[in-house]
Amino acid sequence: MYERRLKVFLIVTVAAVAVIVVRLADMQLVRGDQYRRRAEALLTWVELLPTVRGKVLDRKGRVLACDEACYDFCLDYRMLKGPGSTRSDRRAYERWVRQQVRDIRRREEISRERAEAIFDQRLGRTWDLAIELTGATRNEMSRAAENAVVRVEAIRRGVGGPVRDENLAHAVVPALDEATAVKVRSRLGEMVGASVRPSYRRWYPCGRDACHVIGFLGPLSDRQRKDARAGWETDAPLETKLAAHLSGDLIGASGVERLCEDLLRGRRGYRRLRRTGRTLEEVHARIGKNVHLTLDIELQHALAGELVRIQRERTGAARPGAIVVLDVPTGEVLAMVSLPTYDLNTYRREFATLIADQVRLPLLDRTVAVRYPPGSTVKPLAALAALATGTITPGTQFNCRGYLHNPGAFRCWIWERHRIGHGLLEVVGAIEHSCNVFFYNVGERLGLRRQVEWLGRFGFADRPGTQLPGEIAGLLPDPHRVQGAGEARFLAIGQGKITVTPMHVAAAIATIARGGVFRSPLLVRELSDKQQVRRLRVSAGHVSLVQEGMYKVVNSAHGTARKYFSGEEIQICGKTGTAETAPRRIRIDSNGDGRLDRWGPVVCTGDTAWFVGFAPYRNPRIAFAVMVEYSDTGGGETCGPIARQVVHVCRAFGYLGKQ
Repeated sequence: MYERRLKVFLIVTVAAVAVIVVRLADMQLVRGDQYRRRAEALLTWVELLPTVRGKVLDRKGRVLACDEACYDFCLDYRMLKGPGSTRSDRRAYERWVRQQVRDIRRREEISRERAEAIFDQRLGRTWDLAIELTGATRNEMSRAAENAVVRVEAIRRGVGGPVRDENLAHAVVPALDEATAVKVRSRLGEMVGASVRPSYRRWYPCGRDACHVIGFLGPLSDRQRKDARAGWETDAPLETKLAAHLSGDLIGASGVERLCEDLLRGRRGYRRLRRTGRTLEEVHARIGKNVHLTLDIELQHALAGELVRIQRERTGAARPGAIVVLDVPTGEVLAMVSLPTYDLNTYRREFATLIADQVRLPLLDRTVAVRYPPGSTVKPLAALAALATGTITPGTQFNCRGYLHNPGAFRCWIWERHRIGHGLLEVVGAIEHSCNVFFYNVGERLGLRRQVEWLGRFGFADRPGTQLPGEIAGLLPDPHRVQGAGEARFLAIGQGKITVTPMHVAAAIATIARGGVFRSPLLVRELSDKQQVRRLRVSAGHVSLVQEGMYKVVNSAHGTARKYFSGEEIQICGKTGTAETAPRRIRIDSNGDGRLDRWGPVVCTGDTAWFVGFAPYRNPRIAFAVMVEYSDTGGGETCGPIARQVVHVCRAFGYLGKQ
């Protein structure tokens, strides 16, 4: 009996030992790496390392946008997430609550029950105090809290284990100035889980200058948030995931900030840590690259001031308008002024006011994102196209009686004012006098199809070429539709179904200035490989005739802009333009039914006034376009004095070369 029991015991013991040996072999030899990784994951966590966004610099290295030190108002992640929906979340929250209660009890030297009551009061007041002290709304802070939770969950899934962010505080109100931060710190004793931490915010040292060009940052869109979440949930290596966005990130929303987002934002790093604090692995964050613009911010500031000053001196008010200045040899954008402006540093606070201004429309970039009828600024282009195609010769003459066939239609501007005509004119004189009748004949001979084709060669059919997100293509007539001669005639004087941006017009004038070579405007040096260059099929002699006509516009006794440049020592070539423009109406809900009226009240009337040109005459260095919306006077009277100052300012900044 004893021997049997002993045998059974030995068999059971051997079997148990065999099971243990097999299990140990499985754990150490078969699945040893798997269990080792799981154990290491429980003993380590990952911390993401933030990056600094690159700077935006002008052509001389002056800073237009940079990250500046500030403070963030932060709340503990466990407080933001609350009890959560899982057992582990609930345990984490309960541990955090117990710790807070212990801290209150120790500091206040009170009973546990009293400490719990104080904790409940402070927890309830924290959000309200944060709103009061920072000026944020409850919805904004709730969204920030939600973003923080989504962000941490995405990181946890991305790294496949615990992350340090689960035990840190996260910003719910970012970018506090120092005075506000001091005020918040003085009240932290009334809160739980709250802190103020050093951080960075985007800062724009020039404020209003070039605001449409530089652009601003904004939160991720719904689509971008989905893409970011998908990027962190892939099986790609962690180093690859670091390039993806996270909920709560700010991203370039307009202008160069958006255009160069991939260059500017840099790349996060990460640090893998033992829970004891020892670093096991670290990949450093990569700072964003700086972006260099061809813009001269001081020139931009000076020209914006002149656009406002001259208008106020002449009419008492500054209408919206634009100035574009290009470097002729390279096509670089030296200035692109759009008025009115806004301050990039206060944009978010003032957004409701800015978007509600339906009269001045300050958010629009009038240099590349708004189309206008170009008026007579098209005449030099039409003349060059007609000469290049053999439609006219340098000696071709047309007789201007003040109208084309009868006084009732297709009249010249001189007939409207003086009831006379220009008489016989050749191409140089037609540009000098801006004779409509001459160009009605040119347009009729060229025809609609060839005019559209040539305007396309000057860039009017494409986007201007700065690559800015908001820029739009010009609008030209459909050359394939059967049309009468009237549309072709009007197109040659810049009226009818043609609208373009000031950047389009400046680039076309620069093409004439450089002898028939088109260069798309270059704004960002890092994108210089995208600049388009094409040589128009025009002869040097034909270009010279058009240039001579533009020279006489400003310098001859009968030039349409002579009186605005009297006594000018710089040899300027130019062209005035006055284009009929539909009135601006604002959209309103007049009957309160929630629908905007199709036609609201008229708030702006007048013509689009232009002056375009280049200088100096014999060795062009700059080309420019000046445009003012809804002018009560002609293009020469409104924009001529501004254009004169544009040239003077450019000369003062050294952009006209040696005279």
